[in-house]
Parts: sequence; structure tokens; C-alpha cells
Amino acid sequence: MLERTWLLGLMLAAAGCNKSSGICMNANCQASVAVAVVDDGQAGGRLRPGSYTFSVTTDYAEKSWTCAVPDEDCELDFFTDFADGEDDGTLSIRAHLGETGIEIDVLETRGNIWSGPAKFAVAVERDGVGVVEETFEPRYEEPAVTDACAVCLKHEGEDLVVHVPE
Repeated sequence: MLERTWLLGLMLAAAGCNKSSGICMNANCQASVAVAVVDDGQAGGRLRPGSYTFSVTTDYAEKSWTCAVPDEDCELDFFTDFADGEDDGTLSIRAHLGETGIEIDVLETRGNIWSGPAKFAVAVERDGVGVVEETFEPRYEEPAVTDACAVCLKHEGEDLVVHVPE
């Protein structure tokens, strides 16, 4: 089910491609930006037990989801279209409970440009109380070799982490 979001986005990009090469994206495209949500008060960053609400917000879309740790996987597979005054595009968010907290991948497509959003925020509530909100403005770099018809921008710099305080 998690692959549905990325495959749908891939099909939309391929449909917009005017080149005869067929599918635009290659397996090496790492256009999404990854964010880890870790608990500073737990070994290995695992989230302590509780009822959580996670939110990802951009200037043009917002998605929140809830889950109970450790009973649920906190899985999310979200896909939405947007129009922000500049371009039309899609925003995809995937998430699941990993070895070290929640792993979130955020992907934005604007025409043939694939990357994470220019600016977005991640907020975390535990047991109904807001515990942290972080805003990110990641930088992206173009690959040395471009794809058939899509530009796959990769996040540059250190990994993005949201630290849930003790």
C-alpha cells in the first residue's frame, strides 16, 4: 500500500512526459526528503508509549494522522493534488514506525521537477499535548545525470530530525 503513492506519482509524471523513452523515473531517484521523529528520552530514539498525532504542513497542504505506540505501525500513505499560485503539483507523504522512531518521507512534484517541499513543518502531539514542532527549509541539488524527462532533486546536507523532548 505504501508504494501506491509513489507509483501513482510516477504514472502521472510519465503521462506528462513527451519523450518516447516511456517511464521517466529511474530506480536511483531519491527525490523525497526523509524526516525522522525520535524520542530523546528513550533508548535508540524509539517513541515512548502513548497516543500520537503527527502533522506535516506545507504552504499549500496539511496532513495529520494518529496512532497508538507501540500497538500500531503509524503507517501513512497520503497523496493530494495542489495549486499554490505558482504551479500545480502533487504532495505525497509516507510514514511508518521504524527502529528509531517514526520515519516520514515527503515528496513534491511540480511538472517534471521532483523533490521535497521548499518549506514544511512537522508537529507531534503525545496524549493530546503538543510536544514539538519543527520547520524545515531543506536545500536540494540536481543530479549529475538527469532522467529521461524528469528532474530528480536530492536533499543535500544532514538528515532532518525532529527531537521529541524527554
